[in-house]
Amino acid sequence: MAKTEQEKKNAKYWKDRAIRMEEGKEAQAEALSKRTQRMYKRSYKRLEQDINALYAEILDKGIENISATQLYDLNRYVELRAQVGELIKGLSIELEIQLGDLLLNISIDTIKENGLEFSTGFNMFNEYQANEIAKQNWSGVKFSDRIWGNANDFNTRVMTDIEKLIVEGKTPEQLKKQLIKDFSVSFNEADRLIRTESSRVYNQAALQSYIDAGCTEVDYLAESDCCDLCEPYKDRRFPIYEAPFIPVHPNCRCTYLPVIETMS
Repeated sequence: MAKTEQEKKNAKYWKDRAIRMEEGKEAQAEALSKRTQRMYKRSYKRLEQDINALYAEILDKGIENISATQLYDLNRYVELRAQVGELIKGLSIELEIQLGDLLLNISIDTIKENGLEFSTGFNMFNEYQANEIAKQNWSGVKFSDRIWGNANDFNTRVMTDIEKLIVEGKTPEQLKKQLIKDFSVSFNEADRLIRTESSRVYNQAALQSYIDAGCTEVDYLAESDCCDLCEPYKDRRFPIYEAPFIPVHPNCRCTYLPVIETMS
């Protein structure tokens, strides 16, 4: 049933609404995180076959105590290095595309929904704002640059571990165990980026829509068990242009609550 104007004046309504919208954003981020995790698992499975083939070539050639120089003379090792690079590049391209789409959708949907709520509508200028918010950066680095920076680190980490463990005489199972850890670290970085950027875009879009609606203040809405970084802002009211930037930290789940003059 539609809310009456009197019900909309109640502070609880606005709080519940803000929580619902934040949870909706979190659900979208969770869905992308799960798709990304599946991509990582598929990529790792492809590497397993190449690792087995490399060890088979080493065995066939009867090489014992293989050196790094000897590794580079093996066709399977050269192919493995190329495969690692291609897999990580593919993961990064897909994440950049899907996260870019998600951020734009969150920005547009947030401004549209708040536009309906505040009767400010959604026009070409709102759409421009939504696009600009999605393209902004958190902590001075664009999300796409962070993806490719993480990819370079991931590639270096994987190739270093492959060479190091083979030269040390580790078994295929020991190498695979280490690579699982490497893939896990990289996925966790991707997951953190997805959630943090989604929070940034949602909150900046929400804040802009509150400004467009004429709100002059916002309340800082934090989790009941929020961290030490967010605790100083918890339940405080700020002039809208002086509100602390959200997310305060990676994986932050805080949000803004609009202060409506007619709240009771």
